[in-house]
Amino acid sequence: MRSLIVYPLLLTLTACASAPTPAPAGAARRGDPAALLANADADRDGRVTLAEFHDARVRLFDRLDRNGDGFVSGEDAPRRRARRAPGGGRLAELTAGLDRNGDGRVARAEFVDGPSRLFDRADANGDKVVDAAELNSLRAALAAMRRP
Repeated sequence: MRSLIVYPLLLTLTACASAPTPAPAGAARRGDPAALLANADADRDGRVTLAEFHDARVRLFDRLDRNGDGFVSGEDAPRRRARRAPGGGRLAELTAGLDRNGDGRVARAEFVDGPSRLFDRADANGDKVVDAAELNSLRAALAAMRRP
């Protein structure tokens, strides 16, 4: 259940950090992991490679690590958001979901080199590339999960 909360959040944050140009209309819908995965396509060739996805995670980590200490934790949350959201809000959810050693913060290695479950799920043929057909399959699978 935790992964259902963390991955959309991670991908939402990835989209913010990785999209060098505006996404196509409707692609940046908040909470749409497939659209957000597509935003990691740095060269805009319609295919997301594992390397592009990894690079997007690197950029995101650098953006989230506001104090530059090599960790993402509650100390990195923007002050105004931290005050509004009890327990640190989305950043706290992200930290809880990726903090493998339970120290209350996410190290670069935990964040960047951690499991890529969403990418792996989308990459149906295991070739380390998510193409348009695989992205559409992921969209259909996610839509089916949302239906009651």
